[in-house]
Amino acid sequence: MAQRLVLHVGDCKTGSTILQTMLGNGDCRPERLCLFTPGNGVHGALARSLGDRKSLYPARWKGAARRLAEAEWDVAVLSSELFEFIAPQAVAEALRTHLPQYWDSTTVVAYIRPHMGRALSQFAENVKLGHEIGDFPDFVARFEQVGRLNYAKRLARWRDAFGDRLVVRPFLRDRLQRRDVRHDFLSLILNGDDYTLADSGQDDNASLPLADLALMRMIQQRFHASPDIPDDNRVTFGKQFGRLLRDLPSPRPADKLRLPRAVYDRLYDDCRADAERMDAEWFGGPCFLPELEAARDTVTDSDQSLAAEDHFDPETLRLVTAWAELIQRQMRDEPKQFGPRLRG
Repeated sequence: MAQRLVLHVGDCKTGSTILQTMLGNGDCRPERLCLFTPGNGVHGALARSLGDRKSLYPARWKGAARRLAEAEWDVAVLSSELFEFIAPQAVAEALRTHLPQYWDSTTVVAYIRPHMGRALSQFAENVKLGHEIGDFPDFVARFEQVGRLNYAKRLARWRDAFGDRLVVRPFLRDRLQRRDVRHDFLSLILNGDDYTLADSGQDDNASLPLADLALMRMIQQRFHASPDIPDDNRVTFGKQFGRLLRDLPSPRPADKLRLPRAVYDRLYDDCRADAERMDAEWFGGPCFLPELEAARDTVTDSDQSLAAEDHFDPETLRLVTAWAELIQRQMRDEPKQFGPRLRG
């Protein structure tokens, strides 16, 4: 049986974390095929070596090639949502150069989230990781300006680079196999082979509720005020603190971040043509356009504050500020020291 390589390229906020956790933990056991992923299932360094960390190229690609050559497998997966930000032609060239024996049997899988949900979830994620410390409307304007919501144009470049090797799936629970991105992904890559899957849940990277998001924003704003804190440490902190907040149940009802009506109206006008094109070119019928229209029912006419003082009393904020100052002193360490210590 010919070996098949799967390159999972995101997008961000489409269940990549839970897929990578499944792969890294070996949670899926096919009956007849051998499924393999190098390392812990997260291959961001491959993407970053073609983008903002060019010093990692070609060593990371050579390392992946070596691991694939040394293992026994029928289907292997390389996964990173960071490929969303990399030129597809550069990805194709890296594959041809370092993994040429798998080129003809490579499948590229991309999950795409409807426009409104992507804008909301990406803002929340960026606040958590310290990439964004401003307000939602300003973020949306920048997000649109760099073309992140122009899906059809971006996917056309991937299709130019990979042709019919590219598979695009809508990240909508009703459209996923068993309403679960893990089962949907496995149905794509295992060609119908039966499997067992350990049940570890789907929402490993769910967005924070509004109050927690406001608290995280306040802390990350303090970290941003210290230019000697490495960016990677702010990201590591956001991931770990976000998990803690998620796992500790809130004693009060959790309000979610919602679309302001003015933002929705602008996004609707700007994204309608792209939604129509996605439905026509990738989904074979109505999918993203109905989602775009249905999101109108979720908008809010009232302001949602991301100011921490609007969600927490002064004494709580005093304690959080003192705690943030204490951990900030540790965040000046090198990422290779700070990350493992925080992750435990």
